[in-house]
Amino acid sequence: MSEQGQSLNEFIDLEDRLRLVYQEPEEYFKYYSIYYGQKYSDYFFRRSSETMKEIATIFDCGYLIIEDENVIGGVFLRSNFMADLFVVPPYEDYEGLVDKILNHLKKISKTEEKIIVRDVVEEHVTTYEKRGCQINEVNYWMIRPTQQIEAMLPEGYSLKSVLDENKEDIADLILKSYKANPAYKQIGTKEDYTKHVKEFIEKYQNNKIMEECSRVIIEKSTNNIVGVCLHMEFEDYPLIMSLAVDPEHQHKGLGRFLLTHSINISNKEYQATRLAVIKDNPAIKLYEKLGFIRNKSITDMYLVL
Repeated sequence: MSEQGQSLNEFIDLEDRLRLVYQEPEEYFKYYSIYYGQKYSDYFFRRSSETMKEIATIFDCGYLIIEDENVIGGVFLRSNFMADLFVVPPYEDYEGLVDKILNHLKKISKTEEKIIVRDVVEEHVTTYEKRGCQINEVNYWMIRPTQQIEAMLPEGYSLKSVLDENKEDIADLILKSYKANPAYKQIGTKEDYTKHVKEFIEKYQNNKIMEECSRVIIEKSTNNIVGVCLHMEFEDYPLIMSLAVDPEHQHKGLGRFLLTHSINISNKEYQATRLAVIKDNPAIKLYEKLGFIRNKSITDMYLVL
């Protein structure tokens, strides 16, 4: 068990003949990939076995829920963290399991730190709210086919690659854009976004399509960076990591250009392109006008003691 999982025991009694039994990621993902990944596949665009195994390995705090000798569910669980609770048919008492898991989570968590409840699917949000959890952020995955499409850059602007020498300016732009958007409740620091850009460059500078999809927009009169779009490859498809336009340059078609540019370039190798967006972000309207469809919502919550 990794250091992340060591805050919990390998065997935990939940009473009423229920217990939690820690599983190594290789074993846990067998249940997790089916009863969470497959069951809720319409919330996420796609969850391959490789990705589900990677998630189980990163968290490394997967517990099967056992009633007598039968597996009835599973959950990622450690101090101040819970995610992806699922039940195994024919067991049906999801709400009963939520009660027991949340009560145990309260006992093992540090009261001075926030207790995170991650990736709650749309149909279960009310269940958690009734038990003292509050909504932190709601997200949608969105997807559309790639195609050859003309991308028109508005006059007065130019385009260039994402370069290491510009990483701090790009970080400033992302930070400024997010701060101006009331949909963003949690915003990182400039250091966070500088690291984000640096990691992108290091990982994707030799990936021709991802590098070509990812661009910054320059205002010609000032030579300032006023737009950026960063891509990653996730489960064999492009995924937009960051899309930001300077608030003073919004509503001029820059965001539309960055998206149509990426759709066009991605078409060289991929069948579809994707993005994730916060529920109240007004950019959803633009995405839908460009043919993106959204899956059901995924909610990150926190437990109030």
